[in-house]
Amino acid sequence: MEWGLLAEYGWVLLVLIGLEGILAADNALVLAIMVKHLPEEERKKALFYGLFGAFVLRLGSLFIISFLVDVWQMQAIGAAYLLFISLNHLFRKFILHRNEDESAEDAAISKPKKVQVFG
Repeated sequence: MEWGLLAEYGWVLLVLIGLEGILAADNALVLAIMVKHLPEEERKKALFYGLFGAFVLRLGSLFIISFLVDVWQMQAIGAAYLLFISLNHLFRKFILHRNEDESAEDAAISKPKKVQVFG
């Protein structure tokens, strides 16, 4: 292998390690908040089982994804889902937002302004 390819894979590996570390810290924080009301002994058990379960599920997910990434039907479903998300976002931002602005302008025009008369 040439050095450029190794450097690229090394960079991706470092990013993945960093992301996994952030996810692990997030899991630990959420679990700590969830078990803070338990007695000390049960809290330790709950944290251990929760962190162990998160680790096993993450490894299992990576294992399953490594097989599913080669199935073209899964790639097509993922692409369709990403297209749906982007088109839905654009529709909500431009179509629905424009309709809300027009209805707000119509409501402002149709309501007469109250005038206070001092006398």
